[in-house]
Amino acid sequence: MTAHTPYIPNRRTVLAGAAAATVIAAQGVKFSVAATPGNKRLVVVLLRGGLDGLALFPPFGDSDYSKMRAGLALPRANTDGGVLDLDGSFGLHPAAEDLLAFWSAGELVIAPAAVTDYRGGSHFAAQDALETGSAGGGSKTGWLNRAVGALGSATGKGVTVSDDVPLILRGPGNASAATPPPRPYRNPGFFRQVQLLYGDDTLFSSMIVQGERDRQRTTDTVTAEDVQSGRGADRAQFLPIAAAMAGKLLASDDGPRVAVLEADGWDTHWDQGAMDGRLARSFSGLASGLSVLASALGPAWKETVVVVASEFGRTVKPNAHGGTDHGFATSAMMLGGAVAGGKIVGQWPGLSDGKLDKTGGIASGFDTRSLFKTALFHHMGINGNTVATTVLPGTASAPGIPGLIR
Repeated sequence: MTAHTPYIPNRRTVLAGAAAATVIAAQGVKFSVAATPGNKRLVVVLLRGGLDGLALFPPFGDSDYSKMRAGLALPRANTDGGVLDLDGSFGLHPAAEDLLAFWSAGELVIAPAAVTDYRGGSHFAAQDALETGSAGGGSKTGWLNRAVGALGSATGKGVTVSDDVPLILRGPGNASAATPPPRPYRNPGFFRQVQLLYGDDTLFSSMIVQGERDRQRTTDTVTAEDVQSGRGADRAQFLPIAAAMAGKLLASDDGPRVAVLEADGWDTHWDQGAMDGRLARSFSGLASGLSVLASALGPAWKETVVVVASEFGRTVKPNAHGGTDHGFATSAMMLGGAVAGGKIVGQWPGLSDGKLDKTGGIASGFDTRSLFKTALFHHMGINGNTVATTVLPGTASAPGIPGLIR
């Protein structure tokens, strides 16, 4: 058996983590802690808006990829400026290069065609299904809160780094929110004030004006629900700050053992870009945030599993605005020092017209909830019957996967 060489953060990650920690210290962030925790950690990262999984993990080995993606297709792996090769069939967007270290360390599992049981286009309904564990069930509690309750007093404490506790952590289980730093960019008129401040700087001022035009143009072409699909979460570019907070909490001997992070900016109906652009910037923030989380956890990383999921995916073909619309399946991933990774899981349905779902998106090849169950049963040690009947009931078709946890 080959020895496991754990993930080691690079210099950029260390610097990013230090910068995030400086912001946290300067803002006097409040922390919540537990009394008698165990050793296993679980983090769930929610990507709100609908992730374009084909962009994050391009299936360059699919013969239909370049044709179907058209202007959004990335150059093939092993070519100048191409995607980063993972296994000869799937690659990684260069902007998310920080994830490559996890793959190389055997600490990353990718499900490239993952979906819940929800089949519709509503962000809110899809997110509710992702967070409660079932579509149309009407549950008022989140599956992760039910898991916290099942863990008991030894490890039963959950925390989210946000202003409010998201649905996934709501319920009678012990969960709370750690107050993030003040974010001035959320204040009304902030960008207008910046524009006035730098009005004499031709380059910077023009960038602000163009950004505001793009924001308004996007708002004019999407629904009110699309605009609100982030449900108050910060953009992915700010994820390293929240990740540093979460890592510090989880690494503490008396800290919580379950955490939720959220990132907005994935609803890319307009001008999402291919190699560069706003989606690439979100990928960079996501990958950097996960690297900062691992670094902040330190030795506790080897006891950690992180599951990253989005409510749904995007269409395969770009729309008339240079973006993508709502689909069903997308990429999900599981990573951590406790993960036996370097693997692609689930069936790959292919990208030809005849194999797409009714939205024009990727057909389902895997149930996202299988990753949840894997983490809960095989990693956190929650009784399998409890997982099946209390935490994630009605999910017999989405079993946990043996062999993904060390």
